Amino acid sequence: MTAPVVFTDLDDTLFQTARKCPDKKVDGLRLMSTLVDGSPSGYATRRQENLLNWFRAGKVIPVTARSTEVMARVDIEQAPAICSNGGCITLEGGVIDDEWHSHLQASAAKEPSIFEIYAAMTGPLDEGQFRHWIVSEYGLPLYIVIKSNVDDGEILEQLRDSHASLTPAGWRRHKNGNNLAYMPSWLNKRHAVTYLINKIRTTAPQTPIIGVGDSTSDVGFMDLCDFAMAPTNSQLWQAVRNDNDWTR
Repeated sequence: MTAPVVFTDLDDTLFQTARKCPDKKVDGLRLMSTLVDGSPSGYATRRQENLLNWFRAGKVIPVTARSTEVMARVDIEQAPAICSNGGCITLEGGVIDDEWHSHLQASAAKEPSIFEIYAAMTGPLDEGQFRHWIVSEYGLPLYIVIKSNVDDGEILEQLRDSHASLTPAGWRRHKNGNNLAYMPSWLNKRHAVTYLINKIRTTAPQTPIIGVGDSTSDVGFMDLCDFAMAPTNSQLWQAVRNDNDWTR
């Protein structure tokens, strides 16, 4: 039997913060991630834990927006792993995939400066209302993140609209909860998953490949897989369910 390869998102797919756990209780749940100071940040329910164990009958490859630094604090397979929305691929021993990194560097050199776009978008923002930064990997600036300090992300809806004129052609805007990201055209989980799938198909063409995610942005890589899976309480599944007469 050929075991599957599972490309899976992490946050809100295989685990979540305590606030999002059933009844907001973490007793008996598996700790999956920690903050930089070592305090808990993410928990898996028993069902999520069992699902991950099932995936491990094959090969698990995380596909996450987490940077390599933050990814290292997750109790899950680390190699290979796609981090920073496709901005870095880590291999055994914690080294990065140099071929992929060089490809991204060449692509970024052809695009407008992320630093200039970041300054235009965030310069006028009230620091009391928003926090923001550029996600980078190994010296390569990748994308812009903006979060709200005053609510759970509702204020970001207005901000997203006001930034429309500042967003370069081809860039993607994605909001999920209290997270608004602006990503250049060359940065995409889909591109990184394509790169790894091509390697898998070269050596094991009949390997079943499964894509798992919770966000509409995850469709980009799930669409490349033979099968797709999503939590039914997720942004992605709600988009599927909306206006579907068969759920009534």
